[in-house]
Amino acid sequence: MGGELFAWLDYLHLCLKRYIHRYGFRMVQASGTINQLYVSLDEARLLLQTPPSAPSGPAHLLDIEDIEDVEAALNDQGQALSALNTGPISLLRARFRLSMTEAAILMAAAAPGLSVDLSRLYAFAWADFAVKLPTVGFLCELLAVNSAGRLHLRRAFHEESPLIRGRLLTLRDTGAWGADSPVLHRGVVVPDAILSALRGQSATLPSSLALSCQLLAPEVAPPLGEVIVAQRARDEVERALDQALDARRPRLLLLGPPGVGRRTLIASLAAVDELGTLTVDLSRLPKQAEGFTRHLADAAREALLRGAVLILRGDELFEDRARADEALPLIGRIIEPYEGVAVFTSNTPIAGLRRVVSDLFEVGLTLPSAPALRGLWSKALREHGEAAEALAEPLATRFNVAPGTIHKAVDEASARRALLGGGLLTLQDVSGAVRQRLEHALSQVAEPYVTTLTWDDVVLPTEVLDTLKEILAHARHRERVFDEWGFRQKMSYGRGLACLFSGPPGTGKTMMAGIIAQDLGREIYRVDLSRVVSKWVGETEKNLARVFDEAERAQVILLFDEADSLFSSRTDVKGSNDRHANMEINYLLQRMESYDGMSLLTTNFAKSIDEAFKRRIKFKVDFPLPEHEERARLWRVMIPSAAWVSEDIHFSSLGKKYKLSGGNIKNAILRAAFYAAEEGIAINHELLERAAVAESREMGRLI
Repeated sequence: MGGELFAWLDYLHLCLKRYIHRYGFRMVQASGTINQLYVSLDEARLLLQTPPSAPSGPAHLLDIEDIEDVEAALNDQGQALSALNTGPISLLRARFRLSMTEAAILMAAAAPGLSVDLSRLYAFAWADFAVKLPTVGFLCELLAVNSAGRLHLRRAFHEESPLIRGRLLTLRDTGAWGADSPVLHRGVVVPDAILSALRGQSATLPSSLALSCQLLAPEVAPPLGEVIVAQRARDEVERALDQALDARRPRLLLLGPPGVGRRTLIASLAAVDELGTLTVDLSRLPKQAEGFTRHLADAAREALLRGAVLILRGDELFEDRARADEALPLIGRIIEPYEGVAVFTSNTPIAGLRRVVSDLFEVGLTLPSAPALRGLWSKALREHGEAAEALAEPLATRFNVAPGTIHKAVDEASARRALLGGGLLTLQDVSGAVRQRLEHALSQVAEPYVTTLTWDDVVLPTEVLDTLKEILAHARHRERVFDEWGFRQKMSYGRGLACLFSGPPGTGKTMMAGIIAQDLGREIYRVDLSRVVSKWVGETEKNLARVFDEAERAQVILLFDEADSLFSSRTDVKGSNDRHANMEINYLLQRMESYDGMSLLTTNFAKSIDEAFKRRIKFKVDFPLPEHEERARLWRVMIPSAAWVSEDIHFSSLGKKYKLSGGNIKNAILRAAFYAAEEGIAINHELLERAAVAESREMGRLI
């Protein structure tokens, strides 16, 4: 322990001797004997009979009668005790902006935990075996000589005072008074973290904060040059943080998608000033108001103790509007008077935060540009060799993800590859790791659609194939055109890629959606209409909002199969049902306009699609029924190579004779396969004819 602490303990030792001499009658039992449990008889007589010597230097607080002189005397005394204001106590005073009165109360409350000698003398002064903690009343009597001085000290125990609000002290009910003890008779507890700080020692985070808080030392933060964010955003955050470090204002609010580097940027900027960060995940704090406030106040105290920047991670909490409304007043109660630097992070703007936290400076961080993404992928993959580094281009095209997701996905993929025996890192390895990190709840309203077919199985007219290839080119090069070539600035909305596949049943619309997703390396989710459409007013819109929100988070392709049921034309309003139906369509129009991802719509009735939707659709592809040459090719390519097939099949004849769609041909071939399996023979022309006739009859066609 340093000289500053010893000076304070000597000062409190004199205060305690004065207290014992003044109130010695309390330590004498009714029988006239002295309690010798904590001090010897000779020591007790010496304490009770010998007046304490007056402290050297400035006037002693106990001798002051005028309340106006109390603070001045404490300040004078503090200057003498603070060892030129360079010790841990002076540092703590500066960080929490404590007056000398508050510092004296804190030291008096902490003394039993700092000195065995003072702890023994405190217990003797209490003369009560039931008392285990110094009480508010005892501390006021210890440091003040009259009622005016004690009243002045009593104000430091108000719930909004820096000592109590900052959780430097906590008040506890005592056994003698039970629950709701009067403030004067409440025990005063100094947390272990504060005791360690007063000794000049570092301490680990309290166990109660282990699940919700993360402490990052400045030497662990990545160098500022390695943080990939837009230069404008970096400059704004740097200036705001510098101002906050100087004046503890403003409070920062960093908005952006998960993994974009909000907390990494703050950690790197703080590390320049040799400061760490303490991140609090607000969603992991207790839901009850009392527990939430207590844990947040403890976290704020720990950040100030360590001189760390307090980061309040609100990504999940602020997305839950009901819980956010309950938490915001509690957050404002702790953060508004907070004496340190506070930074909020959120995925979306926070309604109501400005009402509870003043001087809020907002900065939005976006995902890196396409060239920057390729550079990040290349850097993350470089250590795995040239073959792995070559994956940077297809990964940057396939996934528009944040830097944090890139590094974590590569680490996870390489660890999995090593677990499986090593070898080269593949595109599938990294893609799978990325998808696992894209947390979403899309499965609640949609289901993944997977096809095993490839472009070799596609039989379509040339003009249709050309349009489909154009769709693929548009999907592959969107980042280059919008970001590198600047078209994003010219198009404030409507940047999404929406395609409408129309045509008779069985012409391959849904199949092509799956093949396109497979070619782009993206997952495709088919929207489950039964889980989206609701009879309750407003529920359909809410479910659709979840579909688009989760699809953006998951970076998948949305498939609206049988889209005419959702995107049908609006009608004249003749009743409440028509009005609500039109509201759903209007909402869909807005979301389709603002949606930045890829969506595929299929329908058998293109005419029933609202004209406003057609205007927002980039590509409209009509899938016609196949001509006889295409039907002949379909009969040929849909038979698996492993099947037992006779050589007498005339595919051209089947194509000319039966006007079936691709889906019907697939069903007919499957029928013929089961005929052959039942009879124990190869699939032959006769069985295919028989199956084609059966399929045609089921369609209501005369053969």
